[in-house]
Amino acid sequence: MSKKNRVIVSGENIEVVSENTETNAQNIKTKNNKNNNRRDFIKAAVASGLGICAVGTPICAGTRMVLTPVFQESQAGRFYPLTTVETLTEKPQKFAIVDNKRDAWTTLPNQKIGSLFVRKVGERVSAFHSLCPHAGCMIQIGTKKNPQTGNEEEMFYCPCHAAHFSLDGKRLDGVSPRDLDSLEVKIENGKVLVKFENFTFGIAEKRV
Repeated sequence: MSKKNRVIVSGENIEVVSENTETNAQNIKTKNNKNNNRRDFIKAAVASGLGICAVGTPICAGTRMVLTPVFQESQAGRFYPLTTVETLTEKPQKFAIVDNKRDAWTTLPNQKIGSLFVRKVGERVSAFHSLCPHAGCMIQIGTKKNPQTGNEEEMFYCPCHAAHFSLDGKRLDGVSPRDLDSLEVKIENGKVLVKFENFTFGIAEKRV
């Protein structure tokens, strides 16, 4: 076994360090082997995972479901107090729906879970979901040309695919498969409460 002395000179201090070159070389070799083994293991694990996903997509999908909170609590179907009857007019007003978001693991307080429009014509109060039934884009209000009459008038419209709806929620063209989704309204002691629900997009039937 060979040894090598290394002399370190620092100012006036001289230090002699004895190094076992053979032992050091062996340690380096062992360390390199461990690194190589680790890399080989990782490569094998990745390859195996990809292989399982390639031939067993349901297995991967099932694993993803297990690792995510699947028991999400829905706020659909609840009545939310929005405003008072006396503040409403024929011009639709937009309201945000705020509630706690819950899943299997966490609760996020005071989160926006959706929005809707409310208007009052005479004694009747009506509410409409703010998402277009066609593809779920956000509905807006503005002056547009009525596809049926050619007149410029205020209406609901979708900026994504140019769907148009009258202020009473009726579709004015064939872009959307159905009218705007109306929401149930009830009045309690002069307060307006709306039952907020989400509906399926892209179909003629209004379905939760």
